[in-house]
Amino acid sequence: MTPSRKKSMNLVAVGAAVVFILVYTIPTIQHTAAVDACVEQGGRLNSDTGSCEVE
Repeated sequence: MTPSRKKSMNLVAVGAAVVFILVYTIPTIQHTAAVDACVEQGGRLNSDTGSCEVE
């Protein structure tokens, strides 16, 4: 394998890893923030509907 081909394969792997991390972590952080906001209101987040249910 030539050095330039190996380098480009490494760049593709790094790019794929960055995309995976962004796709996974951003929604997780947003969900965690929504749960925290709901708990501060004294409720709980309904995971089926995505709404905050205050009892």
